[in-house]
Amino acid sequence: MPGQHRTPTWFRDAKLGIFVHWGLYSVPGYADPEAPDPAQFLRDLREMKDIGGRAPYAEWYLNGLRIPGSATAVHHSRTYGEQVPYADFQRPFDEHAREADFGEWADFFAEAGARYVVLVTRHLDGYPLWPTDVVNPHVDPGFRSGRDLVGDIAVAVRTRGIRLGLYYAGGTDWTYTQRPVRTILDMVAQSALGEDYAEHATAHWRELIARYRPDVLWNDMGWPRESDPEELFERYYEAVPDGAVNDRWFNYEAAAAGRRPPADFATHEYAVPETGPAGAWELTRGLGRSFGYDARETAADLLDGRQLVDLLVQVVSEGGNLLINVGPDGSGVIPEVQRRPLQELGAWLRANGAAIFGCRRRSVSHVRAVDGSTVRFTEDGAHVYAIVRPRCPSAGLVVDGIRPAADARARVLGTEEDVPWTQDGTGVRLLLPSATGGQSYVVAVPRGADGDP
Repeated sequence: MPGQHRTPTWFRDAKLGIFVHWGLYSVPGYADPEAPDPAQFLRDLREMKDIGGRAPYAEWYLNGLRIPGSATAVHHSRTYGEQVPYADFQRPFDEHAREADFGEWADFFAEAGARYVVLVTRHLDGYPLWPTDVVNPHVDPGFRSGRDLVGDIAVAVRTRGIRLGLYYAGGTDWTYTQRPVRTILDMVAQSALGEDYAEHATAHWRELIARYRPDVLWNDMGWPRESDPEELFERYYEAVPDGAVNDRWFNYEAAAAGRRPPADFATHEYAVPETGPAGAWELTRGLGRSFGYDARETAADLLDGRQLVDLLVQVVSEGGNLLINVGPDGSGVIPEVQRRPLQELGAWLRANGAAIFGCRRRSVSHVRAVDGSTVRFTEDGAHVYAIVRPRCPSAGLVVDGIRPAADARARVLGTEEDVPWTQDGTGVRLLLPSATGGQSYVVAVPRGADGDP
């Protein structure tokens, strides 16, 4: 059980994962351009405000389509025709999916430095990306992928030494209801679709576990109140002893009463926690405002490489993992505008990954140096890493609680440039290098044979 199960070391060490949202919603590639940003959207839901179809997430296309007069409904009518159903996106999606090159995806994920990938297997629209044997009585039997997309992606990423997690929107399935989500109360109602849906969702997860042995069970939107997820966890841990389960398996009514199933890690969306949680946790977000592909997004709407590096450093210095999303388009291609920041992140990690992978947070995760530069800290058994975002030539930085050997060498990762240091009480004073282009750099400081005092 997750309550007795230790979060696997591999997950705590991994630090960087890539989320993949790809499905029928990738064909229209549309989200309401006037929707609030994701953080505000999530706050509006929590505060029981009526979102009225105004979702920044392209993967919520079907929800907007069900709300007359919404931007999505208007766009759909003008682009495809008012009588064209959402299910008609299956044909072009399947045609392109048969030719999609997942080896190329996996090479790109490896280049970006990802240690795990979480693939959306079935989002809220109910379309499974694998040839499931579980019957959905509300749709045509062919409403599922003919190609085993989950299996083929699993082979591609695992062949490259990357672990695979699977996402499933267990809380609801919009093929089981015609009611759109306008407020959080609609989500609560949809978490009680009845015994038949609870059995359907459970059977899907059992099938995914049996066929693909995922390293992560990443559930979303809660879990049906008619089913006990902890029984599913037992089956999962028997199959994958070093697997990890996220914390989105709650039933809304039980959660309101303070009852949640145990989990291996906490999941945060878009907003970095103000203080790093004590246990294992993960931040997930898109490069822009959406997880699913939004054709309107440009480079100006997305994190650039520098911002992505800073976000990863912030998350890791606070003890978390970053699960950053890519949204391939309807033809199965990861757009170049999404590739660029991840390529820049990968280049930075190739020089500085020692300060990220396998590291843990220090009690003081960040400070400002004398010159106003932002400095964040990570550590492993041998070194403390000062990750510096410089403003101007620095007067120096004191790293508390460390006593290296007298002949120890502090150095800048990537360049191997020596950094002068002196013992300063119970800490080390570093004479930091001058700023060079405002790029983050990492100073590795040996902890000393006796570790921290």
